[in-house]
Amino acid sequence: MMNAILPVLAVPAIGMVIGYLLGFAAIYFKVDKDPRIESVVALLPNGQCGQCGFPGCVQAAGAMVRGEAAVSACTPGGAALAKRIAALLDVPLDGADDDGPMVAMISSEFCDGCGRCQKKCNFDAIIGATRQQHGILAEDCTGCAACLSACPQQAIQLRADPLLTPTAAKPRITIREASYV
Repeated sequence: MMNAILPVLAVPAIGMVIGYLLGFAAIYFKVDKDPRIESVVALLPNGQCGQCGFPGCVQAAGAMVRGEAAVSACTPGGAALAKRIAALLDVPLDGADDDGPMVAMISSEFCDGCGRCQKKCNFDAIIGATRQQHGILAEDCTGCAACLSACPQQAIQLRADPLLTPTAAKPRITIREASYV
């Protein structure tokens, strides 16, 4: 009878000892993280495009907080993101000229529907079927340019984001004014 109970009680006892050791290790080997890193990561597009020179947005955010990377390193985020990160980290903006947020545009006359750009897009911003004209969802495109090198026909170009580009106000002419001109 004692031989049957001993193995049954040994398993929870071993589990308790391992749990206690893991709890002690978590307290003893705790690494304090800078909370600003999490704040910068929340601002970044998190597409892991690698255009900043880092393998992912978490590594880029850590480098920005430590001062190893410029706050304008995120190309898809553009100047607006750089300003927000600079304000968050309380550092001066490095004054890099920026054309604003960019999005990819596919030329309908050159696209043959090969689908290579669609596979390369980390943001699922390219839509279309095989051997059909592809399109870009401007709301989802971050302008990371990953699709540019994938297109064998060079049918994709980066242009200013039409949703975020300010337009000049045009004077309105009423019908009454137009009839006298």
